[in-house]
Amino acid sequence: MMLDAEAYTISIRKEVHDGESYYVGRVAEFPNISSFEGSFEEARATVVDAIQTLKRIADEAGEAFPAPLPIPSDEFSGRVTLRLPKSLHAKVARNAIQEETSLNQYLVTAIASYVGETDGVAKVVAEASKRIAGVMHYVVYNAFEPSRSWLKAGEIMKSEATRTTYHHAHKSWAIVHAEPQIQYAGASK
Repeated sequence: MMLDAEAYTISIRKEVHDGESYYVGRVAEFPNISSFEGSFEEARATVVDAIQTLKRIADEAGEAFPAPLPIPSDEFSGRVTLRLPKSLHAKVARNAIQEETSLNQYLVTAIASYVGETDGVAKVVAEASKRIAGVMHYVVYNAFEPSRSWLKAGEIMKSEATRTTYHHAHKSWAIVHAEPQIQYAGASK
């Protein structure tokens, strides 16, 4: 069955890491996938490539592959009335100003971050990521062949097309290297 990678919940956001500005691509269904690129289009292309590649790898290994999250139903409007203590309201307003964003966007980001961190799947992925990080001390990223083929060495796959390295452990895939920044199983290094 053909996979529609665009059906997955892809987000691209401009972020600053180590003083450098990147477009960061993420996929809600795969919390350990992240891509740091110089443009919106490159970030989106990298995460779409990662989804397609991981699907092929899962098929070859005979493993199940997560389906896209369901589209939210019409019963939720996206509007919530929230009452806060005055001190908390003042604190989040100051934080939003420091982040140069609206209070609404700051709260949306904070809630999304909290929900992602406490989600059961995210906990499992975080534990797997810790184990992977413990095993992978160094990622060699300069040993590329000038081909666009996939290289397989044990459980590490490398896409020469996107210069992205994928690592398989505990039935979970993680991008462990994406140009221009090394990505250690979901944690920047």
